Amino acid sequence: MTSTNSEDIALQYSQLIQREEDYVDQLVTCNNLILDAMDIIAKRAGVLHMDTVTQAAHHLHAVEQDLNQKLFEVRLEKSILANRMSEST
Repeated sequence: MTSTNSEDIALQYSQLIQREEDYVDQLVTCNNLILDAMDIIAKRAGVLHMDTVTQAAHHLHAVEQDLNQKLFEVRLEKSILANRMSEST
C-alpha cells in the first residue's frame, strides 16, 4: 500500500471489504463441513476407517485455520487503511 491518493485508498478499502466477505463466506462453508463431518463420525464411527476419518477431519481443520489467518490479514490491512483514510480527511 504505497499509494497516498485518497481515491486509491478508498478503492483498496472497498476491495478489502469484498475479500473479507469472501473469506467469511468460505469460513461458514468450512465450519458447516466440519459440523457435518463430526455428525457423520458420531453416527457412523464404527463402520468407518478411523485413520482416514481423522486425517480428513484434520485437513478440514487446517483449511479453517488457513482461512482464519487470511481473514485476520485482511482485517488488519483494512484497519490500517481505515486509519490512513481518517488521517487524510
